[in-house]
Amino acid sequence: MAKTVVESKFSKGKVNNEIEFCKVTDKDVKTAVERALLGERISYFIKWEKPGFFSGEKKESCIFCVNEWQVEAAEKAISDLGDEVESKIKYIMKRIDKTLF
Repeated sequence: MAKTVVESKFSKGKVNNEIEFCKVTDKDVKTAVERALLGERISYFIKWEKPGFFSGEKKESCIFCVNEWQVEAAEKAISDLGDEVESKIKYIMKRIDKTLF
């Protein structure tokens, strides 16, 4: 008996709707942001940046990337952390131009 393979029309399309949401260098702030996003069930991924040889930055930083449809919820989750944590976060809000897979 021959197998029939049914392909979804979504399986061939690559979706790139992630936004570089914010940049964090402090590990405690990173943990707080992760917990806030997970608490609100916001999916994210982290891109790590090492400081360049000639850059003025000394620490590694991580960039939280979220789906563009979840940006407002992510902003609210981070604002709920308070001003002390939020002051250590740099918002980027830039669309990712690269294909990730």
